[in-house]
Amino acid sequence: MLIAWNALALGKGEFLQDDLGRYIPGNEVVEAVESALVFYLIKKDRELEGTVRRSILSTDTKPKLKELSRRIKDHVFHKYPVEIGVEKRIYLPSNGIERVAVERFDHREKRFVERREIEVFKGVIEEFSIESDNPQLIKTSLLSYARGLAEQEHKLLEGTILEPYIVEIQNRIANEWENTLRIGEWTTTPYKGDLLFFWRIKEVREKLLREFHIDIRPKDTLFIPKYKEFLGWSEWRK
Repeated sequence: MLIAWNALALGKGEFLQDDLGRYIPGNEVVEAVESALVFYLIKKDRELEGTVRRSILSTDTKPKLKELSRRIKDHVFHKYPVEIGVEKRIYLPSNGIERVAVERFDHREKRFVERREIEVFKGVIEEFSIESDNPQLIKTSLLSYARGLAEQEHKLLEGTILEPYIVEIQNRIANEWENTLRIGEWTTTPYKGDLLFFWRIKEVREKLLREFHIDIRPKDTLFIPKYKEFLGWSEWRK
């Protein structure tokens, strides 16, 4: 099952729909799992980290970060092919769907800069599973990435009105949730947290900042005032 502790949403502001109801494309979950695997496997494999680091440092033109993210994933999954099996359409119980206001908190400006209405889901999806030839690797990666993502978000939100809420998320990742996923739209940054690992590598961080004026961390986070929570945090239970 999948428990959406925090509301889930898609980038277009509403869920897709067919004759069976509203749904989340399975690719949203695959993307979240791939982000976690990339983060963990590069951290675990120093040789792989070196290969990808050299690739980034040799870049002499301003990279398109979505393409850079895909190139890094190709490196990782060429060395570590992992099967990730998810249903193509993950149907949502209708009683968990509603429209709410969401606010975009800009990390640089340290304030809310936009407000709009979107369709969200909160609740339990019973018919949900992730199949893999290496389920333990996926579980380990999800924990590592969730901790890393929440830690970085805490640094970005430190001293703001949203800091207590990210601290609460960190506590739940550490003490309550089994396999944490960050699914769907939770930032307007197209590559989301895919490049998060490289912020910790000083030479990569400085090159991108100095030469291309790029901060590869997510530039904002989405927050729902009604629930006083961020978007996307959920838990997969077998």
